[in-house]
Amino acid sequence: MTLLATLASRAGAFRGNGVNHAGQPFVGTLQVAPVMAGRAVTLHYTATGLDGQALHEEFALLALADDQRLCLWPVMTELPFVIPHRATGAGDAAVDCERAVFATGPRDAMSSFREEISIECLADGGISYAHAWGMPGEALAHRSRCALQREHPQ
Repeated sequence: MTLLATLASRAGAFRGNGVNHAGQPFVGTLQVAPVMAGRAVTLHYTATGLDGQALHEEFALLALADDQRLCLWPVMTELPFVIPHRATGAGDAAVDCERAVFATGPRDAMSSFREEISIECLADGGISYAHAWGMPGEALAHRSRCALQREHPQ
């Protein structure tokens, strides 16, 4: 099954624990919803500090782009615009996979902001959601990761 099909089949609410770029533990939530019979999936992800402070919010559409590769269009609190994130490696619709990395550009483009969002469908039914980024002049590095499990097991 492709990542898009797997996510569509796992529609629902997920919750888990993670750590952000500043080393702060947080509670993550993820709402997964298929769109148009699974042709796309929406992902609404939040990270809330243990003190209740909102640390991050993102709403994304995952679908095939015109080149038949998976693409993630995230709207997030930290950015005032949307940067399409294209699947890297084997990220096309025909490939069976449970994990994909979506990138804004080359990892080594040190003169600009780069980001990678990794989504993995875990064997136990959970989902891992992770962010890596690099600001201009700095290396791209893993910054945040959250392992989420279904809130209400089916």
